[in-house]
Amino acid sequence: MTAAVADAVAAVDYDHFVIEPDGSTLPQSSSVTSIQQMLEDLDVRPGHRVLEIGTGSGYTTALRANLAGSDGLVRSVEVFADLVPRAQVRLEAAGVTTATVTNGDGYAGDPAGAPYDRLVAWATPHVIPSAWIDQIGEDAVIVAPVKVARLARAHAIVAITVTGGLPTAVRRGGYIEMHPEPVTLFGLPLRYVDASHVPEGAEPWWLSSAVLRGVPGAADLLLDRLRSAPHTSATPLVTGEDLDDLTAWLYATVPAELATAGLSDRFAGIGAATEGGAAFLTDDELITTGSPDAARVLSLWIEEWRNEGSPSWSDVTAVVVPSAEGWEVRLTLG
Repeated sequence: MTAAVADAVAAVDYDHFVIEPDGSTLPQSSSVTSIQQMLEDLDVRPGHRVLEIGTGSGYTTALRANLAGSDGLVRSVEVFADLVPRAQVRLEAAGVTTATVTNGDGYAGDPAGAPYDRLVAWATPHVIPSAWIDQIGEDAVIVAPVKVARLARAHAIVAITVTGGLPTAVRRGGYIEMHPEPVTLFGLPLRYVDASHVPEGAEPWWLSSAVLRGVPGAADLLLDRLRSAPHTSATPLVTGEDLDDLTAWLYATVPAELATAGLSDRFAGIGAATEGGAAFLTDDELITTGSPDAARVLSLWIEEWRNEGSPSWSDVTAVVVPSAEGWEVRLTLG
């Protein structure tokens, strides 16, 4: 941790922002580790103008205001209207005078304070939105989780410099998907879900697969099989092999062939899906159903990953691809 970030963390009272009157923690709070890593990536300096997407408790807003100093400016946009006055009151009580919190759609950013030197997001858009790009200055830095494949829950955190739009870092991670209005069903991804089932009183079941996307009804039938007849076995990964590392390689090499799934309270995984079957890896299990074709595909991917030396997140880089909506981000090896 840099000295500046350490000083900011020491100066801002975490409990003041995140603890509710009943002693519970505000749900819209990120882990301290994630916050500190994002601060390091963002590199806020005195005098910087900073845009934050997702205020939450206001704790991270206060940290950025501390780093930007009295000559800096922090504007924060929060989609949940009830969190705005809560955060503003706590910021004022903490003596933070250079930060403003507004209610709005994070995709639109906040043009009132543009141009910004730094932009950070605590929610995951499917692209880096055009509005953000329009509202940052030359040599600015964007640090945000973003989708890296057209799959549900396929996220990574990237640091992007505005000069040429080239990312300077990429690492595993992600936050709740960005949405223009508040949502209450957090267990069901907002994008690229090809089949879903939402039982009463339990977490949703869902399936995401670009391979099945063009086959009417295929994803629904496969999700029904996963719900009714899953087979569970030990993970094929051996000691020392990390699913996160394999995931990075899969995102970089076979993003259009991948599938992701969430099966209620039981697991969420990454793997392969065909019209006849599916195979998903979790942290410690292999979940399959139907024909063995998908399991064979997944097995081949694992062997190829091993043959290439088991690349990890440190071996992938992000590529920015301009689109009508902003910048798409995809991963590549090297």
